Amino acid sequence: MAIRPRYLLLLTLAALACTTWKTDLRRQQAQGVQERGPVPNLAGARCAGGHCRCRTSRDPAETAPPPPGKKRIEIRMSANNGQVTLDSPSAGHFEQSGPEEACFYVDLELSLIHDFHMDSQEAEHRRGVVPHVHIAEYGPAGPYWYDILDIECGAGDRGCDLDHARAWGESWLSIRKRGRLEACGSISVTGLKWGTSGGEDAQDGGMLRDFETTFSLEVRKFAPQFPPGASECLIKP
Repeated sequence: MAIRPRYLLLLTLAALACTTWKTDLRRQQAQGVQERGPVPNLAGARCAGGHCRCRTSRDPAETAPPPPGKKRIEIRMSANNGQVTLDSPSAGHFEQSGPEEACFYVDLELSLIHDFHMDSQEAEHRRGVVPHVHIAEYGPAGPYWYDILDIECGAGDRGCDLDHARAWGESWLSIRKRGRLEACGSISVTGLKWGTSGGEDAQDGGMLRDFETTFSLEVRKFAPQFPPGASECLIKP
């Protein structure tokens, strides 16, 4: 299921906390076709006519804030030398081609777990793709934006390869705080995995023809209050 009540998954989440990161070099598609998400309900004053204007540091506030019972997320996507898609049965379908960044703003229901699948494909054979997906959470109290998850494989014109993929996975494990990038946020990432169908000479440093991830966002009910980086949010030793 795409949206799951938290109380049904308490035992599962406890197990996932110990196995958040898993590497699977077989593509998820081999186990079943991933469903395309619905047309998203884009939210906020930045979005109109099916498109959204990217937030800048000068306009952090949402002039049309999320309604009661929901939290707003920002999705930023790009894919140098290819295409990246992000699908969620509850949040919708998002896609972008090329290095230019596209932004989307959607509201997620509270106290539920929302499933996501990201896929990216190279446009030019053997050049690889450089997918980038960044998700942030809006905190009206500030207003603040909290970094939740950053997916990136490759850098600049250098496409995604196995070394980049493994390095990204290890980095996520080392920098996450309370299941997210910014400890003061409230949305947590669970069940994060990556996969690929490989590529020519992939084991010897060659580019991957594709790169995908699956993960879930647990949208907790409490409202974040502290600014990003505040010491009050850090786990005490």
